[in-house]
Amino acid sequence: MKFRVALCLLVAVLVGAACGPIRAVTATADANDDLFKAQLAGAHEVKVGEKYITPAQYEYQLAYLYLEKSKELQGFAKYDAAYFYATKAAELGKGAVRDKAEEERRLIRRQQIRSGQLLQQPSGN
Repeated sequence: MKFRVALCLLVAVLVGAACGPIRAVTATADANDDLFKAQLAGAHEVKVGEKYITPAQYEYQLAYLYLEKSKELQGFAKYDAAYFYATKAAELGKGAVRDKAEEERRLIRRQQIRSGQLLQQPSGN
């Protein structure tokens, strides 16, 4: 009977100890996927001659740095901090994709207005 109780306690401790690494690794994998999607969307591309970076480029670069920090912290067994940075990287990666889509939509709209395909709407009723 004592052996079973000790075995159950040992299993509970081992499962509890594995929670941090599992969360950090899965969050890092999710962030890596989101960053890859942002890269496929072209959020990382810097246009030649541009004076400023766009919000999508900023979010992509910050997500990349957060992901690298998450990996570094996992190497030092700081799983809670690694999880924090990985979740931030995932959020920023998704934001970069969203911002890149918005930039493209605005660029198309500006081109339509300039070419006369789309007239600007009057601001009043």
